[in-house]
Amino acid sequence: MRFWEGIRLSLHQVWAQKLKSFFALLGISIGITFLIAVITIVEGMNSYVRDDFASSLFGVNTFTVVQRPSIQTGQVDEAERRRQRRNPELRMRDVEVVRAAVPDARYLAYYAQSGGSVRRGQYERRNVRIIGGSAQYEAVQGWKVEEGRGLSPIDDNQSLSVAVIGSQIAERLFPTTSPIDKQIRARGHRFRVVGVLESQGGFVGNLRDAAVLIPFETFQRTVTSRRLEVDGITVKMNSIEQLEPAMAEVEGALRSERRLRPAQPNNFGIDTSSDLLSAWETVNRVLMTALPGLVGISLVVGGIVIMNIMLLSVTDRTREIGLRKSLGARRRDILLQFLTEASTLSIVGAALGIGTGFGLALIVERLTPLPAAVSVPALIVSLLLGLGVGVASGLYPAYRAARLDPIEALRFE
Repeated sequence: MRFWEGIRLSLHQVWAQKLKSFFALLGISIGITFLIAVITIVEGMNSYVRDDFASSLFGVNTFTVVQRPSIQTGQVDEAERRRQRRNPELRMRDVEVVRAAVPDARYLAYYAQSGGSVRRGQYERRNVRIIGGSAQYEAVQGWKVEEGRGLSPIDDNQSLSVAVIGSQIAERLFPTTSPIDKQIRARGHRFRVVGVLESQGGFVGNLRDAAVLIPFETFQRTVTSRRLEVDGITVKMNSIEQLEPAMAEVEGALRSERRLRPAQPNNFGIDTSSDLLSAWETVNRVLMTALPGLVGISLVVGGIVIMNIMLLSVTDRTREIGLRKSLGARRRDILLQFLTEASTLSIVGAALGIGTGFGLALIVERLTPLPAAVSVPALIVSLLLGLGVGVASGLYPAYRAARLDPIEALRFE
């Protein structure tokens, strides 16, 4: 009962001295706000990268052969970067080598891409990915057509000027009508829209939603002058267990085709979602390593402020302490009262910080593509930190109050 009475008195002091309490709570609230906001956003990013981003970028159970690795972890010196820039371009011959190396692949697709804008009359959409993909490109990426149809082998074999467009492009160029069988212009060439891709949205929505997919042969004939060159060869296996053996087979086949000696490094790259996850884990580790230090500085400042406020409170309430002692209050009662008051102040600050942190994270999620996820462990840690800072910062003022002589305290003016 005494403990809850101490909390009630502490909350009364907070309400009675609003300005003083505000400054006492400020440091703790800022530290906890930063902690909650960062952890909430990082946890949301972790979930998004693992579950959506990696699979959207590379596909599920897939790997992509590229001219040079797109994602690399660890330190890569300038000499290695220059060597990778000298890697030969991928060509259709490499596609056949990869196809022969993984005859049990579920899908195999090759592609080339470029940037630009697309137009229809007065409507225009800039910063568009124009992709020339083989017949299985949509399947290997896991893209679904929401309206119309996807590309077919006939489109590629006959170099037809047809296109499948992303949802953002459809909304921009065809705000009031269906885009199917309508004409669009990209890179100075006309294409007939035969399909609209299902909206992807989210942080990487532009990968699909702002893309124009046309047959690879059409891309070679109209968009680029690089004949028989590809930007990537993507292979989709039936299961994750087949991925590593298939990658080893492809690596060996390409090294043999390019006549690389055993000591020579690969002059090509193989990208997978695991590379992206490894890179993100490195970034995540740095963030989570730096976070305690940044939060700790704010909590230390907040603790010092609370200690100063409590010392001032001891001075202001010296006569009250003397009166309580003269009426029979023991040292531990005074100690518990001031410790409870300091801890209550700190926990209230932590609670305000938790609410503000979650609020900031939700605002960021609404206004930006960054996702957020509520972290229950972070909430518990924040409350424990608030309690710990309150006890640590209130210990000396409480001890000082408990040591006061009741006679001297009653004489204090």
